[in-house]
Amino acid sequence: MRGFILASSLALVILVAGYMTITSSSYESISQLSRYRKPTMVTLRASIESTRIIPEKNLILFVLQGKKGNRVYAFYELSRFISQYGAPPSHSIVDQEVVIRGTFYPAKVGNVMGKLEIEEILQGCHKAYEAPPATGG
Repeated sequence: MRGFILASSLALVILVAGYMTITSSSYESISQLSRYRKPTMVTLRASIESTRIIPEKNLILFVLQGKKGNRVYAFYELSRFISQYGAPPSHSIVDQEVVIRGTFYPAKVGNVMGKLEIEEILQGCHKAYEAPPATGG
């Protein structure tokens, strides 16, 4: 019985520590990306200024804007987005916040900090993201 209580307590401590690590992780803002000089994996929180679908390249371009006006061009595979969320993004997501993880490639030109190849959308910005995945038919 004593071993069970000890094991349970240890498991609880590990779960709490894991949860705190996940929920307390900080997101980077677009202005913080200026410190990178080479491709880097980042988790970014930003507003979506606009979106554009590029069907011939199977891509969605998200123009992300930070609070200071800096921008990042973020790319995501169109077919992957549709399979995950059931439909392509619509104009209704403009000016909403998103949290994404991906590889940032610095290339500052004016107020554009570079490009981000999105690997995962961690927090959506519209109810359409909560739609069930499309099913093949």
